[in-house]
Amino acid sequence: MRILYVASDQTIPGSTGGSVHVLEVARGLASRGHEVHAIVHRSEGLPAREDRDGVHWYRVSWSPPHRFFRFRARAAAAAIAAEVQPEAVMERYYNFGGEGVLAAADRGLPVLLEVNSPILDHPGSLKGALDALTLVRPLSRYRESLCRQATALVAPILDIVPEAARSKTEIVTWGANVDLFRPSPSRDETRRRLGVPEGAMVVLFSGSFRPWHGVHVFERAARRLERRADIHFLLLGGPAARPGDGFRGGHLGRRPYDELPELLGAGDVGVAPYDTARLGQLRLGFYWSPLKIFEYMASGLATVTIPRFPLTEIVREGEEGFHFREGDADDLARVIERLADEPDFRQRLGLGARARIVERYSWARHCERLEGVLRRMLS
Repeated sequence: MRILYVASDQTIPGSTGGSVHVLEVARGLASRGHEVHAIVHRSEGLPAREDRDGVHWYRVSWSPPHRFFRFRARAAAAAIAAEVQPEAVMERYYNFGGEGVLAAADRGLPVLLEVNSPILDHPGSLKGALDALTLVRPLSRYRESLCRQATALVAPILDIVPEAARSKTEIVTWGANVDLFRPSPSRDETRRRLGVPEGAMVVLFSGSFRPWHGVHVFERAARRLERRADIHFLLLGGPAARPGDGFRGGHLGRRPYDELPELLGAGDVGVAPYDTARLGQLRLGFYWSPLKIFEYMASGLATVTIPRFPLTEIVREGEEGFHFREGDADDLARVIERLADEPDFRQRLGLGARARIVERYSWARHCERLEGVLRRMLS
């Protein structure tokens, strides 16, 4: 089928979770034989149009350039829809988006709304409070209208979708590229280059350093294990490379996405120490599809995270990894120390993690499910 995929606030190529998601979905659907035309954000140095990874990319901009004004991309999206003549439209939901849904409505086309962040306002939301002050709640009404116009929705959990739209919402999680992220054949060489001591267990964190990602918990746990010369901590992401502050290892800084498979493949344990109390939206439920966890597991790492659904379904206790009490650095240190003391068990967990991702949580599985939704929309 010919698909128009609208994600105009994302930059491709890019290193954020959103940009990785859009890239993998677009090229994953293209690899399944579909003609994919994707609208993304235009950034300096990149062409307005490009055929890459089997996808036709269209890069658009608007003024003022802030994401708040994304709705001003509607004319560009409508023009591209008129040129492409798609059979179906997909849009990656954003509060101030809607250009894909509206272009589909103008042309009488089915539209799939991809929901990766809450459409609902969480309790205590400033945005919700400001919306309520207007009495007519224009933001809420607009978001709900997008849901009504959508033929179908996909989301990681139902709790972030308005109740009226849940009957047409399918639960679809993110995944990992299991061809890129896999146990690395150059593991030993990469570890030497990174200065990892011979025989040490490497514990990794990968991602952005936002407060709710729990880097502070990871570093506190690392400091508690400073006495252990056989445990080496590495953090990927953040502003700059630097030595560890009171722990063995250090920060590698922000690295290009195409370097991540090699770096994760050099590890033994991957940690996702989310601190959900630091983000109000998570009161609605843990809606993130945790890209870092999928990539750890695809790389064959025993994985440690918090005991929140759906993380407990992805990483099963004692089968692919372990859980620790959220926000508790002492408990995280305890789990890491156990993994250091039981290398054979740790290796079995890593093998199980890889097998689970290949079976259930790859981008290939994700795109297979999206294709099923799209075909039902067209039937």
